[in-house]
Amino acid sequence: MLSKSEILTLLRKPLLSERLIITPLLEDSQIGPNSVDLRLGFSFLVARPANIPSIDPMTGSNPVREKYQERVAMSRGRTLFLHPGEFVLGASLEYLYLPNLTGAYVTSRSSWGRAGLVIATATAVAPGFRGVITFELANIGTAPIALRPGMKIAQIIFHSTGEKCSYDGRYRCPTSPEPGKLHMDRDLDFWKESN
Repeated sequence: MLSKSEILTLLRKPLLSERLIITPLLEDSQIGPNSVDLRLGFSFLVARPANIPSIDPMTGSNPVREKYQERVAMSRGRTLFLHPGEFVLGASLEYLYLPNLTGAYVTSRSSWGRAGLVIATATAVAPGFRGVITFELANIGTAPIALRPGMKIAQIIFHSTGEKCSYDGRYRCPTSPEPGKLHMDRDLDFWKESN
């Protein structure tokens, strides 16, 4: 886990390829002793009542985005109420670039967790990743949670990989929350029922 001084050193590296980029950083206080607070952005994928039998990645397409989620853009000061049991995809306000020697994990801020908000179920961020971070927002509490763009909602914790790695995943340079891409898993055909 990188300390505040190590994070600041990465943010100031002269070579762009070695520099950690987090923009915008609106306050110095976003950088804590060993993490950086991330704010909620303005774009969401909101689940709507689905008229589909299931979310099945073996169908060969992505039914989730097409039939299950609606893209919603919010303005500053607007509120999205996340009711108990609801699930929404959001994204960080900050755009990040992780150098090839740095990985990260995204976690909930404990104050939000104590209110029943889970912000990430897939938490790893690979070295070389660039883009906004998609938050998987779920309310596991018993009361609605008011979410507003700009709120500090998560924290990202950085670590050194020890050797250069390069991101080669399917979520490249996102600028808004991205739906799941399970249907792209290469081994699905093998696991389908044979006739």
